[in-house]
Amino acid sequence: MSPAVKIPRDAQPLAGDTRYVPGLTNAGFVLGLAIDTSPDESVYEGIGVDRLGITHGHADHFSAGAFIRDMGASVWAARDDATLIENPEVNIRGMFSWAKPSDLLITRLFRGEPCKVDGYLEDWDDPRATVVPLPGHTLGHCGFLTRDGVLFSGDALYLEELWERHPLPYAIDPDLVVASLEAIAGMEYEWLVPAHGHPVSQADSLRHIEHHIRQIKGIEALVLQLLDQARTTEEIIALISADRCLSDNPAQYWLAVTTVKGFLGGLLAKGSIEFYVKGHSGWWHAL
Repeated sequence: MSPAVKIPRDAQPLAGDTRYVPGLTNAGFVLGLAIDTSPDESVYEGIGVDRLGITHGHADHFSAGAFIRDMGASVWAARDDATLIENPEVNIRGMFSWAKPSDLLITRLFRGEPCKVDGYLEDWDDPRATVVPLPGHTLGHCGFLTRDGVLFSGDALYLEELWERHPLPYAIDPDLVVASLEAIAGMEYEWLVPAHGHPVSQADSLRHIEHHIRQIKGIEALVLQLLDQARTTEEIIALISADRCLSDNPAQYWLAVTTVKGFLGGLLAKGSIEFYVKGHSGWWHAL
């Protein structure tokens, strides 16, 4: 890279012109293309960002998006996640079945400054990076594979050590998560940069992918085992949360609600369980 090219503060070289900006959410930078954002807007001050690609519509991935757009960059996201970026309240309401939740119930990862989306990733055409659909964490979740062979995978992959802190990663569709992980395993890249954690080589990433898939399969198997007897939605959420040693706090509970319902929905679609209403409660039972 030419020394005249300005780069975000603390950006670390990985391959060719591709750099990553470590932080609470790892971000990427390739010759004026930003991929997700650091939560610290000052990282981008004086940097000539012309385009921002956002992996998905959770606020920790576009926290500096409005700031970067105000500097002249166009903002791009998948159609299915664009509304979450332009109006983060949609994500919050959706998690609470569209009712208005108290602030006590909302994880900070869903709070953010709205950011106008200028283009959809489905129409992306940029030689610096290719868009890779990786749905499951959200419906429109995507990764970015730079021309230097670096894959920014967003929240599609949790490294093995991250599972110790987040033993039930948020996912709206665990089956899609597995399909996306299998897609990553079949790709060619030199480095993989997860949104949370540290860059790993392609060879090392395969171990983390296998671990992630095993965890999902294990949770699904446990749900099915627990449903050998009929249980309410609340019961199965509580049992899975206890097995995963989740803390008892409101924000964590509501994240678990979505993820466990994702497993239940997947099993129902596959015909492995049934759902019915009795006594004004929802019940699930293995077939």
